Amino acid sequence: MKRRTWREEIYDAFVALGGDAQYKDLYEYLERNVPRYHESKNVKATIRAEIERASSDSDVFNGKEDLFFSVYGKGKGYWGIRNYTPSDKDPVDLTEDDIGFPEGKAALKKHLKHERNASLVKRAKRRFKEEHGYLFCEACGFSFSDTYQADIANDFIEVHYMAPISELRSDTKTKVSDLVMLCSNCHRMVHRYRPFITNRKDLRKILIR
Repeated sequence: MKRRTWREEIYDAFVALGGDAQYKDLYEYLERNVPRYHESKNVKATIRAEIERASSDSDVFNGKEDLFFSVYGKGKGYWGIRNYTPSDKDPVDLTEDDIGFPEGKAALKKHLKHERNASLVKRAKRRFKEEHGYLFCEACGFSFSDTYQADIANDFIEVHYMAPISELRSDTKTKVSDLVMLCSNCHRMVHRYRPFITNRKDLRKILIR
């Protein structure tokens, strides 16, 4: 049987990790699941090189398959599959508060998969910044960059998926226009608000003022 390439192993590792991951998590997954991980003294360098040669975000892109993208920009060590589509097999961690989602855990997991599509979230944030100049909560107006240190607040905002829960299926395609920018508090409240908000103009309904 033909031996799998490192690129194939890396791609499958990203899928298993939900479509994107830090190098540290990627190394650990491959070490546990790929027997030949220990055959090379420079395996981590090999993994990095395979990712960078298959990404137009890298200076060493080979110009062929553009499989990966840098989630937070070059040098951050966080990569993902370009144009990744989440599946029902992707892991989704729920918090204690999430368990109270009115439609149940199964529906919430489908919803969160769309909110955590790193490639799409990156595009949505970029489009929002191009239109407004900076990231802020579309419900309350809060901006993390106005309150917190630049090194931790830069480009930080949570993204909410507005498509109706009743219409979610495993093959549902997420569009950038379905994503809105929310601060952490408003995001929680929007998840709890019913009827489910599906239009930007209704986001402020969660507020008492």
